[in-house]
Amino acid sequence: MRYFGAFLANLRSSANLSLEELAKLVDTSRSTLSRIENNDVPQPFKGSIRKLLICIAELLCTSRTEIERYLNLAGIDRALLTEVEEIQLGFLPRVPRNTPEEASTLEHLERIYTQLLRNLEKKEIELGVGNAPPTVKLKTQEYRNTLQEIQRRLNKLYNRVDADLMDTHPVQEAPVYYAERIGERIVVGSQYGENQEALLKASSLYDLASDNARWLMHLANVERFAIDDCIILVNSENFKGWEPHEIRTTILTKPLPIPDDLATIQKEKLPSVEKHYFNAPHYRLVSCTPAFLEHLRDNYVLAPLDFYDYFSLNPYFDEPLLTALDGSKISIRQKYGNTALTYSSTDKGTSLIPAPISIQGVVITEDEEILLMQRSLFVAFYPYHWSASFEVTMNAPGFANNRVQKGDANFFAGATRGIEEEFAVSEDEVESVRVLSLNVEYLTLSIDVITLIKLSITAEEIRQRWLLKAAHREEASRLATISTDLESVIDKIFSKTLWHPTSRMRLAQFLFHRYGIDAVSQAIKARKQAQERIR
Repeated sequence: MRYFGAFLANLRSSANLSLEELAKLVDTSRSTLSRIENNDVPQPFKGSIRKLLICIAELLCTSRTEIERYLNLAGIDRALLTEVEEIQLGFLPRVPRNTPEEASTLEHLERIYTQLLRNLEKKEIELGVGNAPPTVKLKTQEYRNTLQEIQRRLNKLYNRVDADLMDTHPVQEAPVYYAERIGERIVVGSQYGENQEALLKASSLYDLASDNARWLMHLANVERFAIDDCIILVNSENFKGWEPHEIRTTILTKPLPIPDDLATIQKEKLPSVEKHYFNAPHYRLVSCTPAFLEHLRDNYVLAPLDFYDYFSLNPYFDEPLLTALDGSKISIRQKYGNTALTYSSTDKGTSLIPAPISIQGVVITEDEEILLMQRSLFVAFYPYHWSASFEVTMNAPGFANNRVQKGDANFFAGATRGIEEEFAVSEDEVESVRVLSLNVEYLTLSIDVITLIKLSITAEEIRQRWLLKAAHREEASRLATISTDLESVIDKIFSKTLWHPTSRMRLAQFLFHRYGIDAVSQAIKARKQAQERIR
C-alpha cells in the first residue's frame, strides 16, 4: 500500500492545490498531509486519519474509478463505509417511489445532503467563492442537484407548491426537431425552430421567451430575460458592452471532470462522432464573477474542452439514458439541466453538463449594414439557419485538423479570429469589439458570448472577400444585409425566417446597445398595435 501517498499527491496536483490549500479545505495541517503523501502514517488508517481521508476523497476524486482506486490503496473497505461516507464518495442511494418508507427516507437524505452542502459552502466562503477549486464547485453542485431532486419529490408527496418537474420532459412541453443524420453525419438542430412564432405574437419585450427557455429557467429556479431559446446569463450595463480592459480571463490547464454517468455515455457514443468529425480543442465556462462583487473587472474562469467531449453528449440530451434516485430513466437535460444556469460564482456551483463557449458576432459595416449569413449544409449545428452575423467556437491551444491551433486568449481574440476566418477581414479593419452579454442556448446548453463588431469596410467589400478569400467560406451558403435603423431591424426580427436560436436575441441586443431598451420596447409595442389595427 506504499503507493497511496503518491496517488494522493497526484490527485492534489490535478486539482491544482498546494498542501497548504488542501489542508485549509479539510481542516488539518500541512505536516499531516505531507506525512500521508510520504507514506509516513501506518495503515490501516483509523479514527481521525480515516475520517480525514474520506473528506479528501470527497473533494479530490472526480470519478467512480478514482474513488475505487483511492479506497483500495488506502485499505478502506467500502462495505464498512457509513451511509454519510458513501454519499460523500458519490455512491448515490436508490429510493423507489410509492413505498411506505419513501417520505421518511427522503427526509433523512434531505438532512444529510443539506449538512454536507453547508459544510462545503462554508469552506468556499473561507477560501473566497471565486477562488474555490473547480473540484469543490463540482461537488457543491452535485450535492445541490441531488438535494433539489429530493425536495421536489417531497413537495409532490406533500402536495406542496413546487411540483416535481422531473416528471415532465421538456420536449413534451415544447416540441423541437432536435437532430438527424445528413449524409450519415449527426447534425444537431436541423430545421430547428421552423415553427417558432413567439416573437410574431409578442407585444412586449418580456413575452419573447420560448417554452423551452421558460422550462429551463423553472428547472433552475431562476428568472432571466430570454428571446426564443436564448437566455441571458449576464449582460453589460444597459448593453453598452464590455471592452477588453473590463474583463479578466483565467484559463485552467486541465479539463473539468463530469459525473460518472455522463462519462459513460461519452464513451458509448464516441465512435459515431469520430467517423465524421475531428477533435478540435475548445473551452468551457467554469464560473463568472460580476465586477461589483469583488473586483473592478468581470472575472471569467475557463477550462479546456474537446469537441468530442461535448458532441458525444449533445445530440442525446433528451433521450432517457440516465437514472434518477428512484431508478427510473430520465434524460441528461432532466437530470442536470437545472445546473446549466449556475455558472456565476455567487451561485457557488457550475454546470455539470460540458458545453462549449461560442463567440457570436453581430457585424456592423462601415455603411451601417448588419451582416446576415445562412449556415451551410456542412456544419454540425443548425444547417440552413440564418445567423446575425456569425458563430465560432472559442479555441483552446492544441492540434486540430492537421495543424497547430494557438487558441484564443479571451472573448475579444475569439471574435477577431472569427471575423477573419468567416469573412477574410483583417484585424486592422476592425474598429471595435464589445462584449454585450453571455447567454445560455437551450438546445446545446452552450455559453454564447454575444459581441458587437464594428468594421471600417463596406458590406459589398465584405461580400467580395467572403466569396473569394474567406478561409471558412464553406460554412455559409448565402450572405444578406439589413440596415441598422430601428424599424428595419424590428421588421427583420418579426419576419418569418428560419433563425439560428440566438439570432433574434443578438439583433435585439444590438438595438438595446444602439437605441436603448425603452425605445426598443416602445417600438415593438407600437408595431404590435399597428398590426392589430390593420386586422
